[in-house]
Amino acid sequence: MQSTTFQSLILKGMNRFGDLPAVTLLPDEKTMTYKELLVKTRLISCYLRWLGVGRGSHIATLIPNSLEGVMFGLAIQQCGATLVPLSDKLGTREVDFILKESKPKVVIIATHTHIDTVLDYLEGSIDHDVRIIGLPGFGVHFPNRFELFQWPVESMDLVFPTASADDIALLSYTGGTTGTPKGVIHSQEGLGAAMLSAAIEDPLDDRDRVLLSTPLVHSGGSLLWRALISGVHIYIMPSFQTKHFMHAIKEHKITTTFMVPTMLYRLLDLAKTVNYDVSSMRNIYYGASPISQERLKEAFELFGPIMRQQYGMTECNIVISRLSKSAHVWAYHNKPEVLKSCGKPCLLTEVRLIGDKGNEVGPLELGEIIVKSPAMMVGYYQRPELTKGAIRDGWFYTGDIGMRDESGYLYIMDRKKDMIISGGMNVYSSEVERTVNQHPAVALSACIGVPHKDWGEAVCVIVTTKEGFSCTEEEIIQFCKQNTSKYMVPKIVYIQDTLPLTPIGKINKTELKKMYALGMLTIK
Repeated sequence: MQSTTFQSLILKGMNRFGDLPAVTLLPDEKTMTYKELLVKTRLISCYLRWLGVGRGSHIATLIPNSLEGVMFGLAIQQCGATLVPLSDKLGTREVDFILKESKPKVVIIATHTHIDTVLDYLEGSIDHDVRIIGLPGFGVHFPNRFELFQWPVESMDLVFPTASADDIALLSYTGGTTGTPKGVIHSQEGLGAAMLSAAIEDPLDDRDRVLLSTPLVHSGGSLLWRALISGVHIYIMPSFQTKHFMHAIKEHKITTTFMVPTMLYRLLDLAKTVNYDVSSMRNIYYGASPISQERLKEAFELFGPIMRQQYGMTECNIVISRLSKSAHVWAYHNKPEVLKSCGKPCLLTEVRLIGDKGNEVGPLELGEIIVKSPAMMVGYYQRPELTKGAIRDGWFYTGDIGMRDESGYLYIMDRKKDMIISGGMNVYSSEVERTVNQHPAVALSACIGVPHKDWGEAVCVIVTTKEGFSCTEEEIIQFCKQNTSKYMVPKIVYIQDTLPLTPIGKINKTELKKMYALGMLTIK
């Protein structure tokens, strides 16, 4: 049905809520109502149509968190085109590859970052009609060959294409830390199904105020779109800054936000030194990894029992399973080990665990997590063999090793690629990290496998300590000996001031392995 396309859902959302506030940019507090957002979006759509954009056109964006980022993303959907969102935190190699593979007809840029890469793409596209549009107001000096965006005086009398269910709404790239990035294709129908599923499972309405500080080209953008179809007032920060984030919660009576655990830990540490009013909060969505019982207790004391964990990935439109607010509370008081889980499958999602021979494994047995959902990707862009390997008989093979308990809660044990084989034993890096993170001095940890002449791979842990705490390499090793299996005890420990993070705040293990190989890690 046409009504379930992402394009139709997002346009209905903007049409329904009129003079209600839609989006506010912090810290200047510039606000647009839904009516204003709809008008501005249509003007941009007219501009894009004038450039020749329509169904099937690829449009790449390099726009920081901003009102413009929201408007252009929505306008691209109104044109029926395909959005190719790029983060300015990507490396030059990744941006160059994505542009050359996706071949966008238009690139919209509002950042100093990657101007040279975009210019190289323009100069190399002599055989194609490529337009590079620079957005004013961001303090960027664009090359003469870029065009400067100008608002149309009025909306032109144009017919906007109606997207069909099979049209590509989103081409989102993932996996750029190793090899080349993979373009994940999401159809209009699939993205629409993801929005509807989220709206049913986690209701938001026009009384909610959502605060987003993570890059909108990642998970934050999904929550933004999902909020816009429900009349929510959305507050956007250019980036995450702990004090400003807490101040925004208090000043704007924020009810809902999304963050990765590293962000939550920083908020909890700040709250120990400064008192903030966070009584308005009723939902904290977090993802990337489960939270420790100690940190969850701190979160309950500060925010109340409002935590919601999400497990997902780009290929599955972010969400595969959820650990609900009530499940967090029940587990905390009755069965703390469930806090290590990522909950149970979402409404429209089926989940199975498969052994090495393709057999379905039973409770408490390890297997690869495979997923079936109307919201999952169509495939990888121009990678038929990769798609064939990832999607089999309608099931997406995630590459995650998991386990179910007797109650049906799903546990992520590790990524296949992060599993360490040491002395013939399978060591799950996430399990090592869970043990290390229980040490009272440890703030964050990352476990990687490093080459070893006797063991094949040795378990190596890199940690950062909490403010005001310290520990030694030997203390971490002894702590692990007392709390985990012998073969999982790290043989090497590095204590660092910081850990490298990906653009969405996950610990970058690829970078840590590179740092180890170059001798850049130190033992304190």
